[in-house]
Formats: sequence, C-alpha cells, structure tokens
Amino acid sequence: MLGKFSEQAEINASASEVWNLYSTIQFVKFLVEKHIVEKIEFIEGNGGIGSVLQVTLPRNAPYKEKFVSIDDEKRVKEIEVVEGGYLDLGFSFYGFKFEVIEKDENSCIVKITIEFETKDVENIHLTLGNLPVFVAILKATVEHFNEKNK
Repeated sequence: MLGKFSEQAEINASASEVWNLYSTIQFVKFLVEKHIVEKIEFIEGNGGIGSVLQVTLPRNAPYKEKFVSIDDEKRVKEIEVVEGGYLDLGFSFYGFKFEVIEKDENSCIVKITIEFETKDVENIHLTLGNLPVFVAILKATVEHFNEKNK
C-alpha cells in the first residue's frame, strides 16, 4: 500500500531565501540548533545528492537517510530512509520531500510530504509519529524568518 501525508506553512521570506536554508548543509545545522533532531552525522557525502546521514530524533533509535534529489530550479529536496527507522518497522519505502513554493517576492509556502509503502495496513498509523517533527520544522522555519526579516 502506498501512502502520503503533507503539512505546509506560509513563510514571510522569499522562496530563494528559504531554499538557501533547506537545500544546503545549513538545514542540517538548523535542525540540530532548533532541537528538532538530537544529532545528525554525515556517513557519506557533504550535503549534496547521494549524501547519507545518520539521524537521531529525541527518544528514537538512529536511522540512515539519503539525499535522493535536490532540484534548485523547482526548489524540491527528496530524502529516503535507507536503513533502520521505518524500514525496521515493516515499511518497504519511507521518504520525505521538502518543497519551497514561491507566492510572491516576499513570501513562499514550505510543503513537507511523507511518502511511504507498506504491505501491512496496520503500519500506517506509525507514520503519524513523524507529523509532529515536520510541524516543528515548519514552526521553526516560520520563527527563524520572522526574526531574521524584522
């Protein structure tokens, strides 16, 4: 079974300004600084396509994720869990996509989508556990740019 959940927020900053955070290694640092993730270690790469990171969320075992695509033109970054995490819980695929969508020159929408595949329908409720993390990312992004652009 394939599934998808999305959350989004409007940001009072230009799409290029927000993308400059989301598309670079700064985003990894931002997530740790804002205490959204406990720890992120680069296993391979330096933040570009193909980079593999070990991510530790508060109160969870670490898992590995890979940057599958970073499209600067469309402002889309796709990440896939490649070891541990939801894969250990019976999912055959678990990934997320960050999109920065321009509204006008001073605002944009950040949309985060969780995509997954599982044979066991009972697993679907487990994906909801990540929604608070994505809401925290959106909230921290809104606060960051509100402070920065005062």
